[in-house]
Amino acid sequence: MKPAESPSETLPGGIPSRENPGNAASVPPAAPEPGAEFDRPESWTRIMGLPIGWFALLFGVILLCAGLGVLPNTMLAGFAVVILVGAALNWIGGRVPGLRNYGLPTVLCILTPAILLHLGWFPAALAENMEIFTDGSEIGFIDFYVASLIAGSILGMPRALLLKAGARIAVPLIGTIITVFLVVGAVGAALGFGLRDAVLFVAAPIMGGGVGAGIVPMSGIYSEQMGGDAGAYVAQLIPAVIIANVLTIFCAGIFNGITYKGQQFFVGFNGNGQIVRVEGSTDQFKAKAKPTSGSFNVLVVGLTLAATLFLAGSIIAEFVPGLHAYAWTILLAAAIKIFGLMPASFEDAVSSWFGFVSSTLTPALLVGISITFFEFDELGRLLSDWRYPVLVALAVVVAILVSGALGWLVKMYYAETSIAIGMGMTDMGGTGDVAVVSAANRLELMPFLQVSSRIGGALVLLTVSLLIPIIG
Repeated sequence: MKPAESPSETLPGGIPSRENPGNAASVPPAAPEPGAEFDRPESWTRIMGLPIGWFALLFGVILLCAGLGVLPNTMLAGFAVVILVGAALNWIGGRVPGLRNYGLPTVLCILTPAILLHLGWFPAALAENMEIFTDGSEIGFIDFYVASLIAGSILGMPRALLLKAGARIAVPLIGTIITVFLVVGAVGAALGFGLRDAVLFVAAPIMGGGVGAGIVPMSGIYSEQMGGDAGAYVAQLIPAVIIANVLTIFCAGIFNGITYKGQQFFVGFNGNGQIVRVEGSTDQFKAKAKPTSGSFNVLVVGLTLAATLFLAGSIIAEFVPGLHAYAWTILLAAAIKIFGLMPASFEDAVSSWFGFVSSTLTPALLVGISITFFEFDELGRLLSDWRYPVLVALAVVVAILVSGALGWLVKMYYAETSIAIGMGMTDMGGTGDVAVVSAANRLELMPFLQVSSRIGGALVLLTVSLLIPIIG
């Protein structure tokens, strides 16, 4: 009779122990998980999980299509172009020691395509495809991405955290707007730039929530109250937003670089992605780990819920003007979370979709933003006056420092509040928010940056409409 095996001879699942290696040949090797080939970290030989040779082959296909003039401006082609271009630049930035921790991958994605296009070194067919795909009315990749992040980040957020942060965020938000207007206006007057121009053409556009929700309505307000053509005002307002957006992204990268190891320069400085400081146990305020996988059904449900939530916000914005559809989407998602209006399994599905989008499509969106929104011609004219970039930089620095300090006073983390409020107010709105949270490596702060861009931007529009009769 064969003697019974000792319990120590095998491990759970029939895997032989080190004490009994002789049985190893009788146990078939475990089958690899589906997709395991592409889960390897990026290295000098792999991009996007693909061997670099295969990636080069795929990249060559889109270049050949562009060269032959057969690249269609469709969703399918758009995905291929932005994903491959974004992955290549993200990979290059990730290979530079040190600087990769300060947002270099994000900076390369957001600046390189625009610079190459300006120099005439970027294929025009690729640029046209990326612009239509990113912001075209028929596709609108920006809405696809931002709606996914808003819905997933809010619904995946602990309810207690949402309540705590929502009650406190008004203090740094309002305080930052007031301080930036006062400081930039005073310094502009002292430098001879003019208080009026410093406030209305530097501070206001930077703090106004970006282009679509900020500069466009702001130019209409200026035209109505000061006279002149609204289009001419747009040309004067956009450069401040572009310069500030670049500076803000660099600042976000710096914050990531000085905090990515959990560094604390003083008590309450770094929350490692958590925005509210709480006493005692913080378990109820910790967000779930971002999922890295999900079944097809879970992902399609998450996509559908995120898209429908954005459409519901768009409906409200149509009938209640004054706030962007993004802002209403935030408010709807927050109400659903606070009042428990959606089953937990639905919330998890949206969170899983958010995890997929944020981990795979961020570089793709950044290169689309670069091609679509960055213009260099107007920058040259304004930069010829040294006071202009000085005031723009001052607005960004004051917003970041003041928001962090005010947030710290109301029991919020300094770094996270500086990113969510200060940088959220001074970036390029929805597109800038994406770049900032990516460079800062704090995607979970996306809804708070959206609050800064949309709610804060609406407050700025109200403020300038009241200030123009006084200083205009």
